[in-house]
Amino acid sequence: MKAILKRHHTQQNLTAISEGDELAFARFYEAHFERLATEVFHILKDKSQTEEVLQDVFTTVWNKRENILSIANVEGYLFVLARNASLNLLRRNVRRSKVELDYAQQQDQWQEESVEPSHEERYLPWIDLAIEQLPAQQKKAYILCQFKRKKYLEIATEMNISRESVKKYLQLARLSIKSYLSKHRDSIVSLFFTFFIF
Repeated sequence: MKAILKRHHTQQNLTAISEGDELAFARFYEAHFERLATEVFHILKDKSQTEEVLQDVFTTVWNKRENILSIANVEGYLFVLARNASLNLLRRNVRRSKVELDYAQQQDQWQEESVEPSHEERYLPWIDLAIEQLPAQQKKAYILCQFKRKKYLEIATEMNISRESVKKYLQLARLSIKSYLSKHRDSIVSLFFTFFIF
């Protein structure tokens, strides 16, 4: 009976939110904030970035409130939003990751064509795109390994897969990134010269 009553109140609250009721949204926020914060902090390990992600998540929900009643599993939807926003934030921090060093070391043959080290950030958007095009599981494993410095066993536990699967995902991700950057080599070099000249 209590479960039925709770679902009824939840549905009423969602209906109110869809109609723009800010008080109903405040109740919704309080009901879900703590669990989402725990999940996001587990990924980011940073309080301020966790708060940034949660603000984005709840802002998205509010901006799309007219559609909230069509979501079959609101809690699951929130967790997907939070997880994706967290991974995107990690991706935006790519300039501090090992991938930048890896790329620079593997492209020694470009040095005569490229610009000074202070301008090496010019190629970061291409690395961003290379990572973004990875399949979801490869991208998550790569981010956890390269950005979060997690070991294979830790990644396997977090992703609920075997250690061998983690190793395979990382191998495929690295090959895919190298291939992507190689295919766009001419565009990247051209971009370097454009910024260098102007």
